Formats: sequence, structure tokens, C-alpha cells
Amino acid sequence: MIEIPQKIRFLLFGFGPQMHAVMALITNLLAIAITILGIISAAKKSPLGLDATHWFLLAIILFIWGLSFWFTAYFGAKEGFSG
Repeated sequence: MIEIPQKIRFLLFGFGPQMHAVMALITNLLAIAITILGIISAAKKSPLGLDATHWFLLAIILFIWGLSFWFTAYFGAKEGFSG
């Protein structure tokens, strides 16, 4: 596998793998909270700011965004970048 040049590593893993892992954890916890809001909204059959479907779509987007942080943290740690 090709080694990533040192100058480009900072652009890819700017905050460092540990910070990306923390951001991933926060976005995933936020997505779980939004999923619970969506379940409550669907159970009440009245929107809590957004309709239940919109809460679930927002949760899916946050899970995908958090997954990108996890991948960045994993590959940053695998490359040995300490930030």
C-alpha cells in the first residue's frame, strides 16, 4: 500500500484520530436522541417540531456522518498520525 505523504496527512487527519473518535461518538449519541424523538413523535401522532419521518431521516444522516468520523479516526490511527 502507498504511504500517505506527511504534508497531506494533516489535511486528512487534522484534529487527530482521538478527536475524530470523540466527534463520532457525539454525532452517534445525538442520532440516538433524535431517533428517540422520532419514536415519540410517531407514538403521539403529532409532530414534535418535525414530523416523525423527518426525525428518522435526520438520524440516518447523522449516523452516516458519524461513520465518516469513525473511518477517519481508524485510518488516521492506522497511519500512525498523532495530530
